[in-house]
Amino acid sequence: MDFELLGSLGWREGLIAIIALLVGYVVLLFLRLRRLQRERSAAATVVAQSAIASYAAIQEPPPAVPDAVPETAAPESVPEPVAPVDEELAWSGTPPENPGQALLDSLQQEVYQLRCEVDELRAEVLAAREDIRHQLVQSADAAPAPTPQYADAMQMAGQGHDATAIAHHCRISRAEADLVVALARNRKDGRPEGGRG
Repeated sequence: MDFELLGSLGWREGLIAIIALLVGYVVLLFLRLRRLQRERSAAATVVAQSAIASYAAIQEPPPAVPDAVPETAAPESVPEPVAPVDEELAWSGTPPENPGQALLDSLQQEVYQLRCEVDELRAEVLAAREDIRHQLVQSADAAPAPTPQYADAMQMAGQGHDATAIAHHCRISRAEADLVVALARNRKDGRPEGGRG
């Protein structure tokens, strides 16, 4: 039977069979890679052509619209069909010259310049933010100047005027005038402003 044939095979025949399987596997991988490379180059060509067409459409000014367009007018532009990729050229190692490569290079240069400008603007904004934060801290540390009406009220209280006269003259409430009189009295007695008597 067939089992006798398998039993009579030696290690050399087994090694040859393994090598044959590996060669078949490598050939299969090679064919798959070749198919994927063809599909990839065809897709890249389609993407490049559509990018070039859309960029050209953006750069061209819109055509003037006539008052009446005849219905039999032919379309202005018809997209060209994508040419099939030559398989020999795809495996030759030298890529075909891309007509939109110069356009792509200039667009990449513009994107790089814009990124640099954005980085500079970001640094300026951060510096301005830090400067404003520093100014706010300094203004918060500075003691607020007393308003003129309270300065006048303290002066009147130091001269011995009562709270009603101070409130009427400085146009502050009676409670505020009482507080000013109490502060002035504490200063005369030599006590600190926040202390209790």
